[in-house]
Parts: sequence; C-alpha cells; structure tokens
Amino acid sequence: MTMATALALPQPTLYELEDTLQALVNSIDLAEEPSAREAILDDIGQSLRRTKEKRDAVVAFLRHCEVQQKFADSEIDRIQRRKAFIARVQQELESYVVGVVEQYAPRDRRSIQRLEGNFSCLRIQRNPESVVISDVEAVPAKFKTVVVSMPALLWKSLVERFGDRAALESEVERQEFKPDKKAIAAELKRGGEIPGADLKFGDWRLVIT
Repeated sequence: MTMATALALPQPTLYELEDTLQALVNSIDLAEEPSAREAILDDIGQSLRRTKEKRDAVVAFLRHCEVQQKFADSEIDRIQRRKAFIARVQQELESYVVGVVEQYAPRDRRSIQRLEGNFSCLRIQRNPESVVISDVEAVPAKFKTVVVSMPALLWKSLVERFGDRAALESEVERQEFKPDKKAIAAELKRGGEIPGADLKFGDWRLVIT
C-alpha cells in the first residue's frame, strides 16, 4: 500500500474509535489468565511502537476521555444545583404547610392534627429529640469518642505495650474528638447537665399519605 493510498483511506470517527477501544478494554477485563491479559497489552504496545496512526488514535481517545469527564463534572454541578434548588423549595413549602395544619386542623382523639384531601392527607408529627453541641471542647471526655491516625508501626508498638502518653500523642498524625450524642442524650434525659451540650426538642414535620 502506498502512502497516497493510506491517506485516501477513510479515517475512523471518534465514536468508532471509542467503540473500538472500549471493546479492547472489555477484552482485557474478560481475560481471566494473567498471561492472556499480558498478551493483549503487549499487542497494544507493539501497535503503538510500530505505527504513528495508532499513537494518534490513542491520544485522541484519551483527550476525548478528558473532555467527557469535564463535561460530566459540569453536568454533575448543574444537577446538584438543581437538586439543591428543588430541596429548598420543598422545605419552604413544607414549613408553610406545617404552620397551616398546626393552626387550623382540629386534633383527633389521639391529639393528631391533619387536613384531609379527596385522595391524600396532610398531618404533622413531632421530630425526635436531638442533641445540639454548642462547644465541643467543653463536653467532658467521657461523652466523646476520638479518631486518630498514626503510623502502623507505632500502632503495633502501642498494642504490644502502652508507652508514654505525651510521646504517643506527639506521633499522632490526625486527632479528632467526636461527641457521643447517644450517651449525651441519655444523660440529659435523666436530668443531668453537660457543658457545651443541650437537648433540642423536635420540631413539627409534615407527613403526607
């Protein structure tokens, strides 16, 4: 084949190239034996070493992958902003409806307030109590858990023998104290007081059926 003939041959489109390379990737994934995978990858390497066209095709495909990822990122960002907008509208409407039901709906024998439609119902229900942490540092240690990150060799040494605390803490790469809200809630419900923490009684929420 002459160079003129080669240049005259139709070049594969980007989508044809994508299908071809995807089929190649699939063939690698389907190869169960390591030797088979190595043979396929070796064929690719041989092709890349022999022809400039193969190199250009792979480069074009890789650039196409980068463009598609950037496009996907922009779509993810657009969809997330759309989702946040819809959630905000829903929350505002539900808060308004809760106020309407609380103000105008009579209580039944179980003290439940609801507004009936022809095929649906709007009722309000208390959210469960929740713990509000205003000052993590003020919460006593017995109501916290700690997450640490350290070298594996140090951890092994720690397990084998407890060493000097100050030296140990100096080697910790990351240290994060987290309030144990379950234990805090239990203590507050018993009437105890915990610095930096309080119990928030549940607000009304809308339930639709």
